[in-house]
Amino acid sequence: MTNVANNNANNGGARGLPTLRDVAARAGVSLATASCALGQGRRGVSDAKRLRVERAAAEIGYELRPRGRRRTRPLTIGVVVPDVTNSFFGAVVGALDEALRREGHRILLAPSGEDAQLEDELVAALSPRIDALAITPAGEISPATHALARRGLPVVVMDRDAGGQYPCVVMDNCESARRATMVLVEAGFERIALVNGPARVSTARERTEGYLAALAAGGLPRDESRMYTGEFTYDEGRRAVAWLLRAERRPDAIFSTSAILTSGVLMGLRERGLAWPDDLAVVGFGDGIFASLVEPAVTVVEQPTAEMGQTVARMLISKAALAEAGRVVLSSKLVLRDSHWRGRRDREARPGPRAMVVR
Repeated sequence: MTNVANNNANNGGARGLPTLRDVAARAGVSLATASCALGQGRRGVSDAKRLRVERAAAEIGYELRPRGRRRTRPLTIGVVVPDVTNSFFGAVVGALDEALRREGHRILLAPSGEDAQLEDELVAALSPRIDALAITPAGEISPATHALARRGLPVVVMDRDAGGQYPCVVMDNCESARRATMVLVEAGFERIALVNGPARVSTARERTEGYLAALAAGGLPRDESRMYTGEFTYDEGRRAVAWLLRAERRPDAIFSTSAILTSGVLMGLRERGLAWPDDLAVVGFGDGIFASLVEPAVTVVEQPTAEMGQTVARMLISKAALAEAGRVVLSSKLVLRDSHWRGRRDREARPGPRAMVVR
């Protein structure tokens, strides 16, 4: 006759995953002895019984969950980001949600549209329903976020700098932008334009800093007529192209600081019958799926979206991780494709694969 534990192990049983009670039945010991043998109790057991219990647990596929690994109840995490249609935020939130779900927690997601007032209202509305908050602020930290933190709820800022007020997970924006712009400098372009987000956002300021550092390193002057600032949207990317092409000496290359801006830049060029890189070279920030599908494929900074989401999740559900975190800075990768090479002959003659990752 097949016992319950064996039935669960072989068929999943009506009760789902094997339990500690099933292990005890399989090993022929009491529930208390099984618990102690697997390290969950206070009193000791003999080596023989411990070995029997451990063998039984392995045979039926029982997975020991150490104390403290999960909280006593599932958490609800509020997540406020500017734009869920932006591939960067979509990827970060996806990784965050996956990491939290694995631990039995869930998220409530709200897009702010880069509107500081709306963001404040969203956080206030979420506040009674959540146990922690992950937020990408539209500007300064909102009053509702401060109020939530004063209640003792964990707050983690994603992608943008928190000014030392809260733990944050960011990437090396300045260095990433410098390296991306240097690709254009080293390829011989001299009139390199910047298409960027608003100065109120820390990532935009840091990427401007990196862009200017690369120009200085290449002996190229700063030219405000080649520095376009707008919102991080597709339409702003298109408008940026129209604005830049009005110059008497139009740019010969563009560095765009977000995937959604880059998609707009490419459409703006296409609408005017211009090709990249033969008419204007393009290097982007953020490896949106379109970047590898268009022809020629676009050289980009690949952002650590999965790592960012997973890191934020650990901080939100672990007081120890939150206390130790401070400001976590993640590194990017540079993916070299074809959009920055001068002339078709140069692209065809260049060595190596069509896409090369530089760490």
